[in-house]
Amino acid sequence: MTLRFLTRLALGLTVLFTATSCITDDDLDYTGPDPYENVAFGAIVNASPSSGDIFFFADENQVYNGALRYGQSAGYYNFFTGDRNLSIINAVGDTLATNDITLEAGDYFSAFAVNTFDNIELVTYRDSLQYPANGKAMVRFINLSPDAPALNIATQDNTVNFATGLTFKAATSFMPVMAGTYTVTFSDSTTDEEIYTESAVEILEGRNYTIYTKGFVTPPANSNDTFSTDKLRNL
Repeated sequence: MTLRFLTRLALGLTVLFTATSCITDDDLDYTGPDPYENVAFGAIVNASPSSGDIFFFADENQVYNGALRYGQSAGYYNFFTGDRNLSIINAVGDTLATNDITLEAGDYFSAFAVNTFDNIELVTYRDSLQYPANGKAMVRFINLSPDAPALNIATQDNTVNFATGLTFKAATSFMPVMAGTYTVTFSDSTTDEEIYTESAVEILEGRNYTIYTKGFVTPPANSNDTFSTDKLRNL
């Protein structure tokens, strides 16, 4: 599923995200200094299988006014700079995991809830919004499947190698890729066994993407959260 991140206001305030909206403004009438001069930008993603509804907070302030279910994402939102404590909380107010992050003006980051629900973690990745060269896009891969082996990731015809031995929670750097439509394979780096194939991965010129794996290679009983990928547009 391809999701386009939307720029919305979350300067430590509760905000509203409408999944069906396109690009929107912050709908505020600013006066005085540039309102974005001390702002960082963050996105939130629930990639923890079987996690149910979780809520993302920055310090004591809810980032998004609703819960995110597994596989859902929201952002980018604006964040105050400085030392921030990010957390994920369940529906009854229990803190499930935290992550401390120092934000500077102009920073972009993504915060992912990951791992099994019993071992849920909150991890952050710094994003790049570098404009690619003509005819190209920038693509990053992250392995967020809790039981997946270290992954080799490449196009099916092996003309493009995206990652070798990508372990759980590891991310590649953003790399330039020719725009086009790809079939991407995810294989066990030790045995070369193919775990998953994602066909018709569309990479558009001028964009930045994060493609992350999620779900279980071998799902536990009563779980339908099988291994799959999601593609997030960063730029």
